Amino acid sequence: MIFVVSIMLLFPGLASAAPRLHGIVLAVTPKTGEAIVRHDAFGSMPAMTMPFRIVPRERAAQLQPGATIDADVDVRTEPWTLRNVSSTSAQSLTTDPSPLRRVTPLKIGDVVPDTPFLDQTGKPFRFSDLHGKNVVLSFIYTRCQDARMCPLISAKFRQIQEQTGARPVHLVEVTLDPAYDRPPVLGRYGRVFGADPKRWSLVVGDAEPTLNFAAQFGITAFPDPTIGIIHAENTVIVGPDGRIRKMMSDTAWLPAEILAEIDAENGVASNPLQRLNLWLSSQAVALCGNSVAGFSGLADLAAVLIIFGALAYLVYRLARKIFVEST
Repeated sequence: MIFVVSIMLLFPGLASAAPRLHGIVLAVTPKTGEAIVRHDAFGSMPAMTMPFRIVPRERAAQLQPGATIDADVDVRTEPWTLRNVSSTSAQSLTTDPSPLRRVTPLKIGDVVPDTPFLDQTGKPFRFSDLHGKNVVLSFIYTRCQDARMCPLISAKFRQIQEQTGARPVHLVEVTLDPAYDRPPVLGRYGRVFGADPKRWSLVVGDAEPTLNFAAQFGITAFPDPTIGIIHAENTVIVGPDGRIRKMMSDTAWLPAEILAEIDAENGVASNPLQRLNLWLSSQAVALCGNSVAGFSGLADLAAVLIIFGALAYLVYRLARKIFVEST
């Protein structure tokens, strides 16, 4: 895996080769030409459910939930694009598909929507109340059983809470299961991870506004009867002015890297190596997808350089031996 990542980081043009995807369409939005597909493993990507853009857009209108498709995947776009899509007739799904939500995606520099929520103590919560503080935002649900997903994010939030010191930082986790994760449930979940309500809010609102809020950050919560809620693992850094400063789509970040990024954004001296490490991890996921979400930035890059150095030395020795023997 390290070798694959290193090739793509050092030679990004190689990432343009289109792998072939096989999967089942779960939901379609013909207006935007997007679809949610539960796909088998392909390339370096494990089997998962995620949104794709369909090209040409008219092809999306021809797809029905339950259809089995095969397509070429273009990983250079966001979201990834499916081309040369072929499909079979639609079959009934084990659960009703959740449509892609028609919301305006947020980008760097946008103000976080002031959606009304309740926190784990039952008190009203709005992001406008946090102006003047740096905010680290992520999305979880309390019934998540995958230790690599929501529990991992919450465990990292606990470390940020412990390492924040005197920084004006507030942590926020928005649930993707608003029907179940009401304030008492969020309170119990927060206590498991040691969440201090004064510095770490777990919030929920009415179902539609909560899920629309998440969708604006690129989070589509799709219920799966065998896995639970399938969703992206986005983490967002919000500045004291309430505007988005950084968005990460993986779980590879470390608490110290987040705090270093916040310090740098606020003009405070910070560790440049930690910020570089965070950037390298994000670039690895952007190139290769979440299958390399464990890429550890500088550590793996150092290993890659050692491997390449060793290979280069072996090639040099072999070439020299061949040249000497030929002369």
